[in-house]
Amino acid sequence: MSVCVDFRDRLHDLVEERDLNRTQIAKEMGVDYRSFSNAYNYGILPKPVVLARMADYFRVPLAYLLGRSDNDAFTPAARPESFHERLETLRAEKGVTFYKVAKACHFDKSCISKWYALRQMPSFEILELLADYFQVSPDYLLGRSDDR
Repeated sequence: MSVCVDFRDRLHDLVEERDLNRTQIAKEMGVDYRSFSNAYNYGILPKPVVLARMADYFRVPLAYLLGRSDNDAFTPAARPESFHERLETLRAEKGVTFYKVAKACHFDKSCISKWYALRQMPSFEILELLADYFQVSPDYLLGRSDDR
């Protein structure tokens, strides 16, 4: 479980801008209240799919939501794609195998097989490793934005 104080503080700021209570915001986001509450109160990073929903709700980049950037400008993808589609496209563009990607990012290739077979996403830490490897933003890798 990762904790990020900057994320918690940024989430507080974004929530204060809304004229809704936290229960309403979590419901509108389509996020489990416990996940939202843990993020809001303690800065516990939720799964990437939940982080993406939060960022989508506030229409901000993940880097901004996580407190890693002060740039809140966000342009959604013209045609949103899934993480799996983007990963496959990036792998093909770079001309590497999934084995080579996994080895370069220091995780087991079986993780990638699991993501595809179960339609899952990696942890945020691995998502960041993949984004760094392909030199794209996590938002691009998740298919949220066309800005690399």
